[in-house]
Amino acid sequence: MKPVDYYAGREQTYIKHFFLERYLERVTYKIGSFAQKFVYVDGFSGPWKSADEAFEDTSFVIAVKKLREVVARLSSINRHPSVRCLFIEKDPKAFRTLQRAVEGTSDIAIELLNGEFDKLVPDITRFIGNDFALTFIDPTGWTGFGLRRIERLLRVRGEVIVNFMFDHINRFLERPGPEYAETFDELFGGAGWNDAIKPGRHREERTLALYQDRLRTIGDYEYVTSTRILKPLSDRSYFYLVYGTRHPEGILEFRSVEKKAVREQERVRLEAKQRSRVFRTGQAELFGAVDMTNGNLGFTEEKEFRLRGARERLLELLEDNERIPFEEARPRILELPLVWEADFKDLILALRHEGRLEIEGMSSRQRRPQVGHVLVRIAGKG
Repeated sequence: MKPVDYYAGREQTYIKHFFLERYLERVTYKIGSFAQKFVYVDGFSGPWKSADEAFEDTSFVIAVKKLREVVARLSSINRHPSVRCLFIEKDPKAFRTLQRAVEGTSDIAIELLNGEFDKLVPDITRFIGNDFALTFIDPTGWTGFGLRRIERLLRVRGEVIVNFMFDHINRFLERPGPEYAETFDELFGGAGWNDAIKPGRHREERTLALYQDRLRTIGDYEYVTSTRILKPLSDRSYFYLVYGTRHPEGILEFRSVEKKAVREQERVRLEAKQRSRVFRTGQAELFGAVDMTNGNLGFTEEKEFRLRGARERLLELLEDNERIPFEEARPRILELPLVWEADFKDLILALRHEGRLEIEGMSSRQRRPQVGHVLVRIAGKG
């Protein structure tokens, strides 16, 4: 993908592409290592605001280039999975551009569909068949991917990443008139969203939680989580990448990519804020953006909040299950944003130090809990 300077003024798109590229690489390599077929579906392919003649700042070109790299790496270890892409775009002009952008590609099988994403679900599911699929839903608003309309696609074998455009949605939450109420019914897969969007504390969290709960139920996903993409120049949410999977390893991979993306986002936003200050004041700054901070306080506070939530969740799991294997507890804890595998292990050790649990199967020579160990609640320490 293009360097961040190419995304000036739309750094949030850079972070989205940064995340997508790295997650797509990990999931394709993992699936391709043991399965023969993998499908990537982009439901809103565009291109829309590309500033590059080769479209290297678009999700579909980023995906094709990364898939080519992974296929080559797998070939070097004598694995030759069939990798196919399906790109969907409803705008006729953008679709013609999409056709020109991918023509001549032969090493990756690519098919295109011109039409509305939610109305093409039968065609999309036929294309996927029984293969494992990663579906990327990246709209420009909140319509065209209503949960009930795409239910059949959500239930295919595979995973989904949805760009939940909170900032765009939030503009209409104050007064969701009749013309918007119907679209919110579509978005959330039915009525019952009114309480979640009521003004007050934690409305953003309530709105996101409702969408994730509905996605979990309608898509029959075992795990649903998200990661937050911030506005470049303010500490406010731009959108969330919401992720659904049925595999515990998927959560582990998603969180691993999030860890890298969060660090990149902090760096990019610091630089964007510095450029904005220089432009506004006309005064150059002696130090680089990264040199001028000891860390983002907002991120630190959010991280601490998530870790407290992880502690509460693990104690609840132990209350419900006196004994729980490490590998069963891990995805439940890592469903929480910004909680990474090292945090989970640190939490286990902290609770052991407090006398709240024992780690069965962990020898005196082992310093960290791992797969195969069992977390055992100490009676009277719930």
